[in-house]
Formats: sequence, structure tokens, C-alpha cells
Amino acid sequence: MRPTFQVIPILCKSPLLAVGLAVGIAALALSACNGPASSFSPAGAAQPQSGRPLTGSSATASPIPFKFQTVDDPNSGWNAVNGINQLGKIVGVYGGGQSSSLYRSYYSRPPYSKFSGMNYAGAQGTYAIGVSSNKIVVGYVIDPGSQSGIWGFLRVNSAWTLTSDPNEGTGSDQVTEMLGVNDSGSAVGLYVNPSGFDVPFIYGIGTDYYSDLNPPGAVNAAATGINGKNEITGWSTNGKGVTEGWFLKTGTYYFFQYPGAQATWATSLNWQDQVCGYYEDGQGKFHGFVLTGPTKGGSQELWQAVDEENGSGGTWVTGINNHKYITGYYVDNNGKQHGFLAHP
Repeated sequence: MRPTFQVIPILCKSPLLAVGLAVGIAALALSACNGPASSFSPAGAAQPQSGRPLTGSSATASPIPFKFQTVDDPNSGWNAVNGINQLGKIVGVYGGGQSSSLYRSYYSRPPYSKFSGMNYAGAQGTYAIGVSSNKIVVGYVIDPGSQSGIWGFLRVNSAWTLTSDPNEGTGSDQVTEMLGVNDSGSAVGLYVNPSGFDVPFIYGIGTDYYSDLNPPGAVNAAATGINGKNEITGWSTNGKGVTEGWFLKTGTYYFFQYPGAQATWATSLNWQDQVCGYYEDGQGKFHGFVLTGPTKGGSQELWQAVDEENGSGGTWVTGINNHKYITGYYVDNNGKQHGFLAHP
């Protein structure tokens, strides 16, 4: 079950992109895109595969007093900020403008009043997801030029490299997405295998080497963030249909669920082992979160819900840096989607 981010509902391929097309283009839709419940069996897992069961915890009072700034391209019908590096540079996606129906990417620097386009020539959509402090942007493109499928990309300065996991499927399963990057030469993401299941990976930049990750009990999973210590976060759905976040540290997977949530998706993390993401509450509404202490469990896990004050239609948190700046998007009471950046 992969959440998708208000762009193109037929994709059903990214935890950061496409919520469906009906609230500005739609409210978040969770689609069963990958066949019956059945564990994938990735080969060559990069980490020892052990895990800790979920433990109970409760939400705490908001420990970080975030101040929000809406970040929108003025010509766009909807916006999202997907990632931020340690220098405050952001990457995001915009669409719905008058000049084109394609979904395009940008980068911007403080004060975030100017947007610089960053789009692969000839692609039917470019989705920038993560950015490192040493000028590496990652994401994915759709049907680039004469090639079909969804390809992961790395962009260094103005040079593009398209890449795909050698174990991905064909046809509608020809999918590789880069979803996170650090400053140490590693990226993470997902591919869809020939059986139609999402498999998370870690990728060596410069070596073009993929290695599967294997969250215990996962049917579908994605690796969405990696910090400078090569700790990784992501989400997985198990055979019972439960979607939860996970944090991988020194070979152990720590699973977590926002207290009382129906489902939890982790999207990024920082050096201090703070994880961000979003969750679906009991009424089907989406909220962002920041989790401090994902390896501690129980009452030592500090949860903070994040809701943009104008986000009556939901709030999604997509990125966090070492200075506790977060990024994401929200949907207002008119159904319009806006990007945001928030800082303590």
C-alpha cells in the first residue's frame, strides 16, 4: 500500500508524490497497487536483518514551536516542498499552471522567493525529492525521452544521471525511485520487483551499486531518508495491511506508529535521529509528525504532531535537516495545495 502525493494517481509509486487528483487535485489516496499480500525476498541485503517489535507510546506536548512559511510558485495551482539540506536549500514540485499540465521540479534558497526550474528534457514529469549539501539532487522522472518507465535520477550541478535497479520489473513494474540522499555518497529509495512489490534499497553514488534492504515482515516497503551516519528511515506495510514507519540503526530495524494512528509513513531524518513524516488519524485526516528517540520505545519516544494552521485539508511533512527545519505541504479549506517550510 503506497501513499502517493497529489500528482498522478495512476503512478501509485511514491511515499512523497501523489495523493490522488481531487483536492487540488485530490485528497490523499492509498492504493493497493502491488498485488496480494506476500513478503518480497530481496537478495543481497545490505544490513543485518533484525528488528524490534512496536511498543506503546503516547503523544507529547509540542516540543518544537514551529513557525510556518508558505512556499508557492506564483504560477502554480498546487505546490509541495519535498526536501531541505543543511544550508537551507529546498527542492520541490509544482504543477497546474496555465502554461503546462506537466509536473515540474525546482530548487530555491532563502528567502524562497525565486524558483529555479530543474527538469529532465523530454520527460513526462520530473519529481525532485531530496537534496544534499554537496549539490546532489535525487528523485525520479517519468518516461524520459524515448525511454519508458519511471527512472531514478541524480543531478550534480547541471549534469543528470538516470539509473534503475537491475532487479526491477518490466511494463508497469519498470519503476525505480530515488527518495533520499546524504552528504556521504549514499542514496535510498525503492524499486518495484517483477512480482509487483515495492522493495527498498540503498545506493552507492559513484559506484552505481544497489543493495536491497529487508524490513522484517514487510510486504511492500520504501527507504525514504538517510543521514550522514548512514542511518535510514522508511515505511513498510506488513501482511496484515498495517503501515508503519521504521528506523534502521547498526543493523536493527526499530518500528513505530504514531499513537492512535491508522497508518504512519516516515519520510526523512536528521543527524540527531529525529524522524519526520505523516500519519492518518482515526477519521482519515492526515497530519505531519516529528519523532525524537525512535530507538527508545514506549514513553521515551517523543511525538509531535505538525499541523499547518491553514491546513484544514491535512498536513504532510516531507523533510527535516540538522537544524530542525522541516518541509512539506498542506491543503487549505478551498482544496488548494501549498508547499511550506517551518523552523523553530
